[in-house]
Amino acid sequence: MNEKIVVPDLLPPSEDGVFKTLLTHPDAKPILRDVISGVLEIPIVSVEVKNTELPISDISEKRERLDVHCLADNDKQLNVEMQTTPMTGDSAKNAHVRIKSRAIYNLCDLHSSQKSKNIDYGNLLQTFQITFCGYKVFPKREDFVNRFSFRGEDGEELIDTLGIIFIELSKLGKVLKKPAGEMSPIELWSVFFSVGSKPEYRKLLLDMTKAREEIKLASELLANISSDLEQRARYLSRKKFRMDHDHDMIVSFREGEAKGIEKGEAKAKLEIAKNLLANGVPLDVIAKSSGLPPDKIQGLAN
Repeated sequence: MNEKIVVPDLLPPSEDGVFKTLLTHPDAKPILRDVISGVLEIPIVSVEVKNTELPISDISEKRERLDVHCLADNDKQLNVEMQTTPMTGDSAKNAHVRIKSRAIYNLCDLHSSQKSKNIDYGNLLQTFQITFCGYKVFPKREDFVNRFSFRGEDGEELIDTLGIIFIELSKLGKVLKKPAGEMSPIELWSVFFSVGSKPEYRKLLLDMTKAREEIKLASELLANISSDLEQRARYLSRKKFRMDHDHDMIVSFREGEAKGIEKGEAKAKLEIAKNLLANGVPLDVIAKSSGLPPDKIQGLAN
């Protein structure tokens, strides 16, 4: 691939690596705390990042774990992630089943990671899976925030210790028309992650920094991250990896499609030859009609 990748002046906060850096940076605790508070719609006093993966030591290490694991107020644990494009194999046709299944898997994995020895099931931490999406996962739902929990057929909640939240950044059309002062915290953060690096929204973003101190901190941190040469190199590396991956997927699909067509054509030729043989048509005529070599037709006849 010869397509040139341009690194923008401000790195997009919706890019998964930049998103993670913004929320796990040593100076980002007020930002992470406010994001979680806005999403859960409850005050959060303290937050601690609990990621356990090894730090990236080489900018060529493209396959990073980009989720943000954290503990809030010592009684809530969360997995926060950004998914800008559909997962491989996901689409509206299969109702984006993979990202939904992954959300459930992450939620269960995190919840069951609590120590099991002498456990008091009445004191388990609340566990939440929060996924910001750059595309529509629920096209029939108008709201850009969708919350899911364990409920019975009558709507009664089974338990309040588990929850999955999807935030679809592609549904912010109406929100973007609001004055910054009228936006809720979750609207402010969703707008910031969606358009925080786009020059055409500079005025709105400036108004947002005036409306909420944590948005101002995030804007300043984004500028610092964007000016860091190592961070820009990592962004370029991830971007190139994704482009190469997408290219390989397209080539593989096209090759598979071509093989499928070729296989289908070969099968059709065999059927033609069999039908003509059954009707006593001479071998040389069958060869011309089906396009099969004479020895292949002779083998069918035998």
